[in-house]
Amino acid sequence: MPVQTDGRRLQRLCAAALIVHLCAACARRTSPEAGTTAAPSPEAGAAATPSPAGPAENLPGDEITPVYGKAEGAPEPLAARLCDALHALPARRKAACCGGAAGFQAAAECARALSVAVRARAVTLSTDEVGRCVEAMERSLDGCDWVSPLAAPVPPACEGIVRGALDEGARCRSSLECAGGLRCDGAGPTDAGTCRAPRAAGPCGLSVDALAAVTRQTRYAEAHPECRGHCAGRACADDVPLGGRCEAHAACGRGRRCVDARCSEAALPPAGAACLGGLCAAGARCVDGRCAAPKAEGEACARAGECRAACVRRARGGAAGGVCGMRCAAP
Repeated sequence: MPVQTDGRRLQRLCAAALIVHLCAACARRTSPEAGTTAAPSPEAGAAATPSPAGPAENLPGDEITPVYGKAEGAPEPLAARLCDALHALPARRKAACCGGAAGFQAAAECARALSVAVRARAVTLSTDEVGRCVEAMERSLDGCDWVSPLAAPVPPACEGIVRGALDEGARCRSSLECAGGLRCDGAGPTDAGTCRAPRAAGPCGLSVDALAAVTRQTRYAEAHPECRGHCAGRACADDVPLGGRCEAHAACGRGRRCVDARCSEAALPPAGAACLGGLCAAGARCVDGRCAAPKAEGEACARAGECRAACVRRARGGAAGGVCGMRCAAP
């Protein structure tokens, strides 16, 4: 069920975070990274003990280095498998549909940062959960009618599978490193933070989470909320109670939405029903006020929102409108 998170902000800032990581990694001097030479990672899914050493800091006068610094040796196999599915697999499948080379994708950067976190015993991965994510990605990329200029969506099976092992008060690089319910306060692409409970008041929404960005955990804020209520105008605010007046879904709190200017916890409608505040249940989308399943390749369409990927214009002189299909590049 859709919940308002900082996923949109994460998507906008993901590219910027990657650039900072890649450029900083080329610097001559890299700060020592906690856990990069630690003992082998725990077995997949097993409980982890945080590394006694904290993340490296960028001190005044130091060269800027990424919060996930140099990783020694080959990446962790489970991290590499997950990152390949999230980044390289969509690039390969799109190249096969559109022709040409796969081009740049962030699988290597994802595997490097995630391996640092695993070796530092700050996060754990489950073999079974990673396997389900890989299978879900492969199914979602079947055929070519998903291809668009945008990144391929992440299936629900891939969300929430990077589990934090650090307790409150521990130094951290990402909220994904903190145990459930805790947030890495102050962390950014080049700065470490501290695991803490959600705050009642104060600033929010001012940074991007480097590990969440490269592992495509767009809904990480559900398990690691920044505020006890919600973030509004870069400051934490109390949630509007059920039935109270609202202007946005986020104001009503997790699991609720703003419907007809009132906070509601009504179930989201399925395909065929009227939209609820512009929202629909998983697998459907709101088109002209009603929930509808995405149209298949070759079906007639008037706008992109009706299709799984794109509404492609018909050949000149043909019927009005278009048909659903793939689009390899922005028009």
